[in-house]
Amino acid sequence: MGILGKILLVVNLLAGAGFAYLALQDWQGRQTIEAAGLRHILLLSGLPLGDLQGDPAEMPADPEAEIPFRIVGPGNKPTETVSFELLKAYFTAAGAAPAADGQVTLASNTPVPNQLAEVKRVYGLIRGYVERQDGAAQKAQVAGEILLREAETYDERVEIQELIAKGSGDDLARRLIMKFDQVLNPPKPPDPSAISAIEPKGDDDANALKEHLTKAAEIRAGGVKDIPERRARLAHLLVYLDPSAAWQKRVLMVVGAKAYAKAMAVQAIRLREMTERVERIIVNDQDQFVAKYAQELGLAIQRTQTVRDAEDTQTRLATQAQKDEEIVKQRETHLADVRTQLARVKAEVDQLLARQTLTEQQLFAVQLEVAATLVDIYELQEKLIQKELEAYRK
Repeated sequence: MGILGKILLVVNLLAGAGFAYLALQDWQGRQTIEAAGLRHILLLSGLPLGDLQGDPAEMPADPEAEIPFRIVGPGNKPTETVSFELLKAYFTAAGAAPAADGQVTLASNTPVPNQLAEVKRVYGLIRGYVERQDGAAQKAQVAGEILLREAETYDERVEIQELIAKGSGDDLARRLIMKFDQVLNPPKPPDPSAISAIEPKGDDDANALKEHLTKAAEIRAGGVKDIPERRARLAHLLVYLDPSAAWQKRVLMVVGAKAYAKAMAVQAIRLREMTERVERIIVNDQDQFVAKYAQELGLAIQRTQTVRDAEDTQTRLATQAQKDEEIVKQRETHLADVRTQLARVKAEVDQLLARQTLTEQQLFAVQLEVAATLVDIYELQEKLIQKELEAYRK
C-alpha cells in the first residue's frame, strides 16, 4: 500500500471515529432527553400501578438490571423497562425526613418500581409501628389518628372517634389493615346475589329495605371494583397517611400530580360535606338546646315559684306554730292555775262534805230522838183516848 493509501486509511479511521463519537453523543443526548421526558411524565401520571404479570414487588438487587416499567413514555412511545439508575435519580429529589424518637417516618428517597411496591413498603412500616405500641389505648391513639385522616364520611369519623375513646386498639388496627388490603388485593367483581335475596317487595317492607341498603353499602365498601378505583384508593391512602411535607412530596412523585390533585380535590369535597353535616347537626342541636332550654327555664321558674310559695307557706306555718306554741303555753299556765284552784276548791269541798256528813249524822240523831218522842206522844195519845172513852162510858 502506498503512502497515499495509508493516509486515506488514517483519514477514514479518524472520520469513522468522529462519526462514532457524534453518534454516541447523539444517543446520550437522546437518552438524557428521553429520561427528562420520562421524569416529567412520571411527575404528571406517577409510577406504574404494578398490577400486571411480571411487575416487580421491590427493586432488584442488581443495579445493572432492567426493571419492568410499563408506561407510555415521551411522544406516546410505550416504555417497557427502565434502569435502576433512572429510578434512583428520580427518587433522589424526594429527600428523607429524620425520624423522631419512638415515631415512624414514611418519607424516604428509597426508589420503588411501582405504586403497589410503595404501598407494601409503607404497610410494613406502619403495621410494625402500630404493633410496637404499649397497650390498647396507645395503639388506638396511633391507628385512630391515621384513620381519622383517611376517613371518607362523617359516620366513619364518628365510629373511629368512639373506638379511640374506648381504647379499642385492636379494632382500629384491623380497620387500618383493611385500608391497605383494599388497595393491595386485586379488584373483585361485586356479588349481587348477596342483596337480590333480600330485595324488598314493597314500600311497607321497611326492614327488608334497610337490610337491602346495608348489604349494598357493605358491597361498596368491601373492596375496589376496577383499576381506576384502585388507583384512586391508592392515592387517597398514601396522601393521608402522613401530613408531613417530605412525605407529601414523595407521594406526589409516586402517584403523579394528576392523581395527587384529584385525591386532594375529592377529599376536600368530602370534608366540605362533613363540615356542612356537622354545621347542620350543630344548628339542630342548637335549636333543640334552645327549645329544651326554654322548656327547662319555664320549668325552673315554675318550680322556683313553687319553692318560694312553699317557703312563704312554711314561714307562715312557722309563725303560726310559734303563736300556737305561745297560746299553748298560756293555756298550760292557765290550766296550771285552774288545777291549783281546783285542788284548793276540792280541798274546801272535801272539808264542807266532811262537815256536812257530821251535820247529817247529828241531824239523824236528832231525828231519831224526835221519832222516839213522837212514838211516846202517840202512845200517850192513845192512852188519853182510852181514858176519855172510859170516862164517857161511865
